[in-house]
Amino acid sequence: MSLKRSVIGGLKWTAASHVVARLLSLITSVVLARLLAPSDFGLVAMAMVILGFVDLFSSLGTAAAVIRQKTLPQDLLSSLFWTNVLFGLFATGMLILLAPLAAAFYREARLTSVMQWLALTLGLAGFRSVPQALMQRDFAFERLAKLEIGSSCIGLLVGVGAALFGFGVWSLVVQSLVMNIFLTCMIWLANPWRPQFVWKWTSLKGVASFSLNLTAYNVFNYFARNADNFLIGRYLGVQSLGYYDLAYRCLLYPLAAIASTVGRVILPAYSRIQDDNAQFRAAFLKIASIIAVIAFPAMVGLAAVCEPFVLTVFGVKWAPIVPVLMILAPVGAAQSVISTIGNIYQAKGRTDLMFKWGAFAGSLSVIAFIIGLKWGIVGVAAAYAVCFSMLIYPGLAIPLRLIEMRVSTFGRAIWRTLAATLTMLGVVVGVKALLPPRLGHVSELALLVLASALSYTLAALLINRKQLLDLKRFLWS
Repeated sequence: MSLKRSVIGGLKWTAASHVVARLLSLITSVVLARLLAPSDFGLVAMAMVILGFVDLFSSLGTAAAVIRQKTLPQDLLSSLFWTNVLFGLFATGMLILLAPLAAAFYREARLTSVMQWLALTLGLAGFRSVPQALMQRDFAFERLAKLEIGSSCIGLLVGVGAALFGFGVWSLVVQSLVMNIFLTCMIWLANPWRPQFVWKWTSLKGVASFSLNLTAYNVFNYFARNADNFLIGRYLGVQSLGYYDLAYRCLLYPLAAIASTVGRVILPAYSRIQDDNAQFRAAFLKIASIIAVIAFPAMVGLAAVCEPFVLTVFGVKWAPIVPVLMILAPVGAAQSVISTIGNIYQAKGRTDLMFKWGAFAGSLSVIAFIIGLKWGIVGVAAAYAVCFSMLIYPGLAIPLRLIEMRVSTFGRAIWRTLAATLTMLGVVVGVKALLPPRLGHVSELALLVLASALSYTLAALLINRKQLLDLKRFLWS
């Protein structure tokens, strides 16, 4: 019960942090979308793809190792900290030197200086990785949430303020730098642990295999998830990437909020019950069911109302993202649940198996992106959707076997939520067909959102009452 209370408290505070952060980030994107050109978003997207990839090497999977370890000697923590700092600074220096090559690859000269300044965030990440992991391990999610909310508020003010003063693409750069500096300083002030001037290879050997396999998986997974940005930026141009990136952000905000909220809290919880498969299965099914109740209607509902949503929120100039949203939103619904699977591999210490699957699935995704490139950003999105659908079953079966669970058991846990969601989709499509053709975008969006909320609630009460009650108990516990 103590672990359950810690998990519930951690989920609530982490959810609060991520909801506020994503909401503020969405507000920032909406405001900046009206102040900046699509090419500005595309330029930063080009730089962030490369920075994010290199950042995987700067942390080396050590945060998950800190969370999973049953005991943490000071020698191990200090060695992990200095390893992260060293690689973070090395990654920063390498990116500063290689930025001109990235600009030449993308054929975008402005990328050089943007990427060099954003590279500083990697060095900052190395300094906060271990202290932040210790806070997660100790379920200090309330303090962590308050710090992240504060950094998001500062990012909103800085980003929008810089754009209003005419900084253009640099408003996005300054926003990222200020947020990272603030968060790193605050985590250090909030965490009592301090590293010793110690580095021992013998201390690191015990976690090296786990961490390196996790890093290798993250590399392949990141490459697969961002190969579309690489290819679109290189062959379709910065404006097409700007459209695609904004569409992906619309999906990523709710999806990442759910996945990162649950993943951050569940990994330390799973690590404490890693040897009890029965308890592990029950916990996994409970979490997956709660995620599905929230994410399925949100993502599928977005697909149903995406046209009036885009035209109302972002404006007519962003109309090309509508078909991309319609294709990727159902994929996001499935990913919201499947994204928690990685915690099973990590809690069970099977990052080697996680890496092998990630390499295979990632390779197929890249092939799909290349095939779809011929038909522009819509073709890329459609090809990925087809590929992802083919990988759902094995992507579930392999990790569920580690906790002695069948995919059919997982399917029985979420089918009612899926049925309620599809009922909602049918109602919204029917209502949309009956609306007068000259109805304004704002009115259309309001009516469709209302129809979505009412139809899903009614369908869930009739089909899926138990999981709704589980969600209610979770929210009010």
